[in-house]
Amino acid sequence: MRARVESLLDRLFPGMGWRPLYLTAAATWLMVLYHHHGGQYEAPSWFLEGSQALLGEQVEALHQHLWSHASAIVLLMIAPLILCWVGERWTPIDLGFGIRNAGPELLVVLGLWAVMVPLVWLVHDLPAFERVYPRLSEAENSLELYLLFEGLYLFKWIAWEFFFRGFMLFAFQKDFFHRSVLISTIPFTLMHYGKPELEMASAMIAGLVLCFIALRSRSIWPGVLLHWLVASTMDFMASSFWR
Repeated sequence: MRARVESLLDRLFPGMGWRPLYLTAAATWLMVLYHHHGGQYEAPSWFLEGSQALLGEQVEALHQHLWSHASAIVLLMIAPLILCWVGERWTPIDLGFGIRNAGPELLVVLGLWAVMVPLVWLVHDLPAFERVYPRLSEAENSLELYLLFEGLYLFKWIAWEFFFRGFMLFAFQKDFFHRSVLISTIPFTLMHYGKPELEMASAMIAGLVLCFIALRSRSIWPGVLLHWLVASTMDFMASSFWR
């Protein structure tokens, strides 16, 4: 069956191949599903009730965010992992979940974060950023809520980094080699829609840097750490509980 599809595609789109087509279709549809059913923080009542009972925290906005996190884990991580295993027998290690060679890049990430801290401080009180951060506005005056929110937010960053670096970088690299960096970076930048213009524009540079780190380490974990540190720092700077 696959050979027939390959033959048909080769006649219609010479040189494309079946794998790039179905991976592109899957990546696009998963992003659409996430945007409409997870990224908008419209959590169903059953999730809100269950999450509130589980955490014992009644701030509804927190649980709306958790719905987005859970949606990211399912749509941006679990679904692509299953697809890649069923379709290509690629393991999580093949797609960046290994950590064996990530040590040097983790040190690089800490250095990059140190460089980012003063930049975050410079922009954190600009009106465009004040409208967005802290992402959980109720945590602005609560260290406890801030720590809970940022700790849970780490799981969303794992899903995001896997999708854009593990899936869209490493999986597409099989056919497009290092050009998969471009395939990963464009949608990664567009998924920042709704953030301040400066942040959205900077996301392209961040995407290229994160791809470079992932390719060097063959791991998503340095990118997870950098993403989480920068985002948590932005929330921290925008909060008032520490002042």
